This record gives sequence, C-alpha cells and structure tokens, in this order.
Amino acid sequence: MTMPQFPAMLLAAGRGERMRPLTDACPKPLLEVRGRPLLEWHLRALVEAGVERAVINTAWLGEQIGHRFSDVFAVEGKRDKREQLSISYSHEGRDFGRALETAGGIARALPQLGPVFWLAAGDVFAPDFTFEAQAVQRFVAGDALAHLWLVPNPPHHP
Repeated sequence: MTMPQFPAMLLAAGRGERMRPLTDACPKPLLEVRGRPLLEWHLRALVEAGVERAVINTAWLGEQIGHRFSDVFAVEGKRDKREQLSISYSHEGRDFGRALETAGGIARALPQLGPVFWLAAGDVFAPDFTFEAQAVQRFVAGDALAHLWLVPNPPHHP
C-alpha cells in the first residue's frame, strides 16, 4: 500500500538582511552551501521523499528563484516522473510589492496546498532533514493542529 503524499511549501520571500551584502543581488535561498543553493537542499529532500509538488513563495529578487528552478525540479540523472517535483510560485513581490511575512505568505498559498502540507524555511541549511510520509500519516491520524521539528542551536548561538 502506498501512502498518500502531501504538498510542501518552501518559504523564500524574505530580504535576508543579516546576510547583506550577499543578498543585495541574490535572494538568500539561492546562496550556495556546499555547491548548491540553500533552497535546492530542500527540493532534493522532497524529491527523495516522493513529494510530488511544492509551492515556493517569493518576494525579494524572487524572479531569480523562478528562473533558477522553473516549474519542475528533478535530481540529475532521474528522469522518472515519480522522481520529479512540480513547482508553483506565490509571487508576493510581484503581486503586492513586498513579502507578506510568514503567516500572510502561508494564507495566500493555502488554496494551492490543502489542509495538510509540509512547511520549511527555504533559506536554512538542514542537509539531514527528511520529509517522511510516515510522519505525516501519524500527524493526520492525531488531533494536533501542527507538528514542529526543531533543531538545537549551534554552539556559536546559545
């Protein structure tokens, strides 16, 4: 029996103030770590988990994100449609002239997502995080409104 997959939303609309001047010309989710844009680490994990579609919200220099990832993401060498991620965008910057902040961005994307979805910050480096279908199934079977995965603060930021 295959488990149903749920879509994902990746938050990628922020200005990235603390990363300036790097983010003056490049949106923070496109800054590279270990040779890949931050956002790509999540896209790869979603493909590996079998997630079929994602919504990315954009604002600051958001056209660069759409240009970089287009509307389908596939890991190199994987041609099977089941190993691809369909991407749609919520262009807050284009439509509103600014980011709608986290809650506003999620509310605007809800019609594309449905009642249960993955949500991740597209500008963080979490190479070991996996989007596990079983975790979603446990959540759906319960009565919680949300489930958060948190990571310990790094030693340089107690």
